[in-house]
This record gives sequence, C-alpha cells and structure tokens, in this order.
Amino acid sequence: MFYSAFIMGFIGSLHCVGMCGPIAMMLPADTSKKWKFITGRILYNSGRILTYGFLGLFVGFIGESTSYFISQKTLSIVLGILILLAVLLPKSLQNKISLNPQIFRFTNLIKSSLSALFKKHSFVTQFLFGLLNGFLPCGLVYAALSGAFLTEHITDGMTFMFLFGLGTLPMMLGISLGATWLRKTFALKLPKLIPITYSILAIWLIIRGFNAAYPHIIKQNIDLSNIPFCH
Repeated sequence: MFYSAFIMGFIGSLHCVGMCGPIAMMLPADTSKKWKFITGRILYNSGRILTYGFLGLFVGFIGESTSYFISQKTLSIVLGILILLAVLLPKSLQNKISLNPQIFRFTNLIKSSLSALFKKHSFVTQFLFGLLNGFLPCGLVYAALSGAFLTEHITDGMTFMFLFGLGTLPMMLGISLGATWLRKTFALKLPKLIPITYSILAIWLIIRGFNAAYPHIIKQNIDLSNIPFCH
C-alpha cells in the first residue's frame, strides 16, 4: 500500500509543477554561494513534506477513530467513486462548486504569511515557507489524504503522506532549483495528465475496497492437494 503513495506523489508531481512551480521558482534565496542556494531549496521541500506528514498523522488519527463504527472497505469504495465522478464532472459544473468560506479565510491567512516571508532569505525562512506551502489547498494532496485516512492507523497515515511527499521531491526540487525546462516540457500535457492521475487513484481505492470486502471474488484460494493428477 505504501509504495502506491510514493508512485502517486511521483506521477502527481506533474500537477505540482503546473500549480506550485511558479511559487517554487520565486522562493526567497541566498544566492551568494551555490551550496546556500541548494540547501535553502532542500529545506523548503523538507518543510513541505513535513507538513504532509503532519496532515497524514491527523487524518490517520481520524481514520483510526472512525474505523470502529464505519466500514473502511465501504469508505474506500465511496471515496474512489467520488474522486472518479469529480474527474468526469464537466468543467462548467466544476467551476460552480465553491469552497467553504472558512477555507478561503485560512488560505488567505497562509498567503499573507507567505508574502511576509518573501522579504527574508534565511534558511529558517525557506523551511517555514515549505511548512506553510504544504497547507495550501491542493486537489492532489486531498486525494492523497483520502488514502492516508484509509490506512486506519495514526502512524500509517503519517507514513503514507511522508512517502507521498518524497514522491513529489524529484520534480519539485528540480523546479525549485531553476529547472524551467521541466515546466515547459510538461505544461501542455498537464490538462491530460492530472485527470489520469486522479483516475488511477480512484480505481485503486475502489479495487482496494472490493478486495477487502470480497476477497473470495478477487482471489480464489485453491488447495492443490485436493486436485487429482494423471500419472
């Protein structure tokens, strides 16, 4: 299960390049020495991944608490269907769906904090920038959190999101170090790649739920000792 978190982060990082790429490329940095610049970018991504781990810890706790009275198998199937429906939903309807006003307030608070950090170039600032950036609304992160929620354990939820974050590291570190060719290469492909990423996750959640609920359908256990063989 955990390997799927890394793969999801790696493939989904194409989404990150398109959405967060411009922010990562404009991060405050100490460019006086190359090692300082690279260290700052590593600290930024470390902060981002740490936030993902914290969010995974939180949803893992909720998942573990609710697993006693809600079937995680059913939830896995339902979440998969909902994500799949969101992918298939026409853009005209997607644009009409508005976020909760509280989420907008929280997002604006994060953005104002990020704006203040742009004025500073210290290592601590870049680490804090990554921590805050991890809290910004992101469909890919929400989708990953649904997987962390279904792990049913606090530490497993944290591990799931940590591995998801590591999966995004190669692409995000590259773009934050100034590899503009990454964004140019994938910019035109993003509209097609993002729905594919979400669809794969949705199908995985549905199969996971059915596999747990009806194991005899997914996999037949055959006792070879009872099968007659010709001599």
